[in-house]
Amino acid sequence: MEPTVYWPRGDLARFVDYFWTFEWNPSDGGRTLKMFATGVSGILFQHHDGRPALGARMAERDGGRGGCPTSFVYGKRTRPSQTFSRGAFGLTGVVFRPQGLSTLLHTQPICLSDGSVALDDFSRERIGEQLLNARGPHERVARLGAYLRARVDGSGPEDDLVTESLRLIRRGIRSVRVPQLLKRLNVSERQFERRFVRAVGVSPHHYIRIMRFQEALRLMKARRFDKLSDVAYDLNYVDQSHFIKDMKAFSGYRPTDLVQTVQDGISLPCGLIVAPTRRGGSEAPLVPTASCGVNLLQPQP
Repeated sequence: MEPTVYWPRGDLARFVDYFWTFEWNPSDGGRTLKMFATGVSGILFQHHDGRPALGARMAERDGGRGGCPTSFVYGKRTRPSQTFSRGAFGLTGVVFRPQGLSTLLHTQPICLSDGSVALDDFSRERIGEQLLNARGPHERVARLGAYLRARVDGSGPEDDLVTESLRLIRRGIRSVRVPQLLKRLNVSERQFERRFVRAVGVSPHHYIRIMRFQEALRLMKARRFDKLSDVAYDLNYVDQSHFIKDMKAFSGYRPTDLVQTVQDGISLPCGLIVAPTRRGGSEAPLVPTASCGVNLLQPQP
């Protein structure tokens, strides 16, 4: 079972990478949803029979099914977390291009890094209610597309220097470093970091690390390695300890456990991994935070 992807049309493609939907109807109860660091921001609608589905804790009774709003905008995630669903759920999402959050929704991405805010805070049209009343995932994608297309004419400009840096990062993710970008773009480190953070929401160094981690996940999912050290070597990590450090920092797992989780689970575009619920295990204890949505739980310091 994999998410269904819908591509944006016309001018909206400058701001939105894609839309997606996913329906989960497990036969064995709840699921723990892991969330890894991801270099994307977006919109997520989540529900079960019109009620929030994600955010419940394992110990909660049926009276409290979920603790997240049904519709919210989320920013770049820089650390792992998890949430829980007590049963079936449906998801409809939007994945923005790296500068889409700032240019289309006119918000500072850094304010939403590792956090989320209700979608209706950006809307006078009560788009959250429209999504709840839609007849299915296809109609929700259409309503989200219409809502975002209506904002295109009032969108802000992209930072061309940041756009070029993102292109260079994508093309050379296995070896690119910030000093190389500075030389190629002919810009000072201070100016580049300021503009990148303002447009994307995280520093260029942190963004490269997260995107390299995402590339490692892709290799693990595709089983394109004989041993884990091959992944570290392929992605030009300085040594094995740096590779292990990044895998743990961005997923909460050691690499050997991460491989099993990624290969057994279902990867969703917002960074969630739908995996079987396991009691106990070697993961760090988790505590709830004050924010909602994909940021419901965070690792203890």
